[in-house]
Amino acid sequence: MELRHLRAFIAVAEERNFSRAAARLHISQPPLSQQIQALEAELGVRVFERGRNGASLTAAGASLLPQARAVLEQLQRAVEQAQRAGRGETGSLAVGFAGSMPFSAVMPQLLHDFRAAWPEVELQLREQPSRAQIDDLVTRKLDVGFVRPTRHAQLAELHTRVLLREPLVAALHAQHPLADRPSIRLRELRHEPFMLYSATLGSGLREHTLALCLKAGFNPRIAQEVHEMPTLISLVSAGIGVGLVAASMRRAQMPYVRYLDLLDAGAHSDIVLAWKRDNASPALRNFLALAAPEHAATPPG
Repeated sequence: MELRHLRAFIAVAEERNFSRAAARLHISQPPLSQQIQALEAELGVRVFERGRNGASLTAAGASLLPQARAVLEQLQRAVEQAQRAGRGETGSLAVGFAGSMPFSAVMPQLLHDFRAAWPEVELQLREQPSRAQIDDLVTRKLDVGFVRPTRHAQLAELHTRVLLREPLVAALHAQHPLADRPSIRLRELRHEPFMLYSATLGSGLREHTLALCLKAGFNPRIAQEVHEMPTLISLVSAGIGVGLVAASMRRAQMPYVRYLDLLDAGAHSDIVLAWKRDNASPALRNFLALAAPEHAATPPG
């Protein structure tokens, strides 16, 4: 049974006249009559009684009419749903983020704007270290990730975009002798125990911290390794040592912690958006459009 036959049947049933139904469908009357005849041949019953006053439904036709309308309405809904999915207005988007990202301006703003623009897309948020995110982006368990620069063997399979370059700051306990200063040079912390990002995570921040310390003339004495910036700050609050964190972590408002600007060149960390090169998700396409350079955030000042 062809859909055009059902459309022709509904038009005649509603117009009760073949000529008016043909005009409504923008076809001539003979092809319309042929479509109704083909429908009746397939059903094996007559659906209309033809007379001088037009066409009236038979019992079979009256039974078919609501079902025919339901079929076309369901088809229209299916078409609309497919079109909306193709535009990225429905579906889901799996988003990964490192533990420090909620404290930056860029990730919360992007998620807020995306949800406002596409409220029917389900956001699946997963907190993961940057290296684990890259693993899941490659295998398509994630659609997009907020990561810090990190070495990875499969990084070439991803597109990346720097969203924000933010300064690194030194986190010190409030009772540290240097805590009341607004800024510091890294070499002034050369005798301090350092909290460092874990080697098992392959964190780019670990490598960057070590490189900055070496450039300042010392190898840091490692007191504790951590997985995320919030953990590092909590240990600073406990007086375990000092560490370097992104300037946005000032928003964490941990007690007994002071943040000092670093005067060393290169003391910064990028927030990077990463996604698989061959990921054709329409929802991802919309998310990336929101994250275009003109929407980029500025560093906290």
